[in-house]
Amino acid sequence: MVHSITLWSLVLVAVGSLIGAVESKEVVCYYGTWATYRPGNGKFTVDDIDPFLCTQLNYAFFDINADGTIRIMDPYLDLPSGLNTIAKFNNLKQKNPALKTVAAIGGWNAGTANFTTVGRNPQLRSNFARNAVSFLQQYRFDGMDIDWEYPTPADKANFVLFLQELANAFAPYKYLLTVAVAAPESTANDAYDIPAISSIVNNINIMAYDMQGNYGVTRHHAAIFQGSSSIDDTDYKRQLNLDSVIRYWLSKGATANKLTLGVPFYGRTFKLANPGVNGVGAPTTDVGAGGAYTQERGFLGYNEICEGSWSQKQFDSAQGAAYASGNGEWVSYDTVQSIQQKCALIAKYGLGGGMVWSIETDDFKGICGPKFTLLSTLNGCVNNNAPTSATTTRTTTKPVSTKSTAGPATTTKNTPTPVTKTTTKAVTSGSGPFVCTRDGYFRDPYDCNKYYRCYQGTKYSFNCPSGLYFNEDAITCDWPYNVKC
Repeated sequence: MVHSITLWSLVLVAVGSLIGAVESKEVVCYYGTWATYRPGNGKFTVDDIDPFLCTQLNYAFFDINADGTIRIMDPYLDLPSGLNTIAKFNNLKQKNPALKTVAAIGGWNAGTANFTTVGRNPQLRSNFARNAVSFLQQYRFDGMDIDWEYPTPADKANFVLFLQELANAFAPYKYLLTVAVAAPESTANDAYDIPAISSIVNNINIMAYDMQGNYGVTRHHAAIFQGSSSIDDTDYKRQLNLDSVIRYWLSKGATANKLTLGVPFYGRTFKLANPGVNGVGAPTTDVGAGGAYTQERGFLGYNEICEGSWSQKQFDSAQGAAYASGNGEWVSYDTVQSIQQKCALIAKYGLGGGMVWSIETDDFKGICGPKFTLLSTLNGCVNNNAPTSATTTRTTTKPVSTKSTAGPATTTKNTPTPVTKTTTKAVTSGSGPFVCTRDGYFRDPYDCNKYYRCYQGTKYSFNCPSGLYFNEDAITCDWPYNVKC
């Protein structure tokens, strides 16, 4: 109940903040280039990227060598002698000149040793900075993202010196300098001098996911709010939610409009000890099986989740996260509804925008619904408007979100089935069936409970839950007394 009241207040504040916002917020998108090698409908190349749905595209990953040089990790994939992916990636700016492309250095698999070696040596720091400038010039990137996972307490001061060296080298060229950081206090407190980093870089990408491990029970890995006392039963566990993360980073001196809040386009999975006991906190025996595309145990891309067979899909309104179960497996993941609520959080705290890990696990082929369902939602709701290239949603302003496709209760399915389709654009007439003339969400002119989503000339029909009307101003199902209908 406490969380419901908090969420209600949060969203109302967020709406006012969004309406008054003038500065456009960032949508930072990481592209895991290895998705090129995935099988079937999981294969994702540069050609699949919509360059209008992100403000920054981060190419993941390149590596740092111990001598301060930069290593291309997959020459066949990256270079002209092979698939030439770097050039194709940066050529996306020809389609959208406003797009910024960023070379991401490091990542989890890169480890920490070479970062530590370079970071503690002034000569190597200087060498890396020179090489970084040459690298960005050669391959036509607009900046660099440092993804050091994670600095130790001994690296903390050196990380600041490392970033300052880069910032000084980048300044004459106006290159962007960003960092990807661990979210929870327990890691961040040891790793980062937050005020110093905030004063140096352009963006701080908070990796606000993977915040729950395999504790023998099901848990959300990217929840907005704390769980119940039986779920989050220690001080450490009570840190592992987005609201706590943001408050921590701000309290330590981070500049709010430099923080971009990470949103996972994947879920974390578990094997249930008893398939009949499948709520949050249910006993588990192991992480879940790998998906058909990503093929990693304990992990499913959103595309794998939405294409999967689940006997139950639910939305946990207390924590602001979705989960599903079926065939003895359980997954926690983000949906349209949870992303809308994260946009409200971004607005409430005045953050700089959202960050995505990673675009290639969205429903990019549109198998379950419109293409790039999650990314389109974030792109739209983070600025409370429609994206340039695809339909999306706005931040929810009442407890029930229409565009989450989840409905108001915690037991409804998260992906609606389109009821009707119109494959050609038509001109709206004064009477008769509703027809789409532009992309967006629209209430039926004769039925306040009914609404439509128009996308590239296709009409999807939906109904609000019983007793609610569609509010076109808020783009949500709302109480009748709030709707002029």
